[in-house]
Amino acid sequence: MVQMWEKRYLHLGEGLKIGISWRGGSNRKRSVEIGHWRNLFSVPRIKFINLQYGDCTDEIFMIHDQFDRTIYDWEDSDPLKDLDNFAAQIAALDLVISIDNATVHMAGALGTPVWTLLSYSSDWRWMLDREDSPWYPSMRLFRQPAPGDWESAMTNIKFELLNLSTKFDN
Repeated sequence: MVQMWEKRYLHLGEGLKIGISWRGGSNRKRSVEIGHWRNLFSVPRIKFINLQYGDCTDEIFMIHDQFDRTIYDWEDSDPLKDLDNFAAQIAALDLVISIDNATVHMAGALGTPVWTLLSYSSDWRWMLDREDSPWYPSMRLFRQPAPGDWESAMTNIKFELLNLSTKFDN
């Protein structure tokens, strides 16, 4: 299955293939409204892949309309129905950027590089004052510096994403 996803991603063209997920479950505090992602969508040479579970069709259209950015999505990719396929999709990516939801745990368990967005008062498992996770060596943590301040965390991610995309070009 991983090879199937690698072929799909290859057809998207050059650039990093980055899976994204912006909301999760009933805890709205840890979700990041799609408007906060605008700075990341401005980074060139990135192909963003939808890893968001649940119905997010309206948000994907809104991203295209407001930010002129395509979020690639496949109908046969539904983590709520086929976990093996979801794991293969994540394993074929260059990077995953997501809030604290099941997506980051899957990416971390697979060893896929993953950048996790954490709310100011995040879950105990992420500890305090760390940018890494002892549970997942491929994970990097990006924390809100103050309650509700997703802009600072997203600015930090944009900076790191620009560095990563530059390295990818060389």
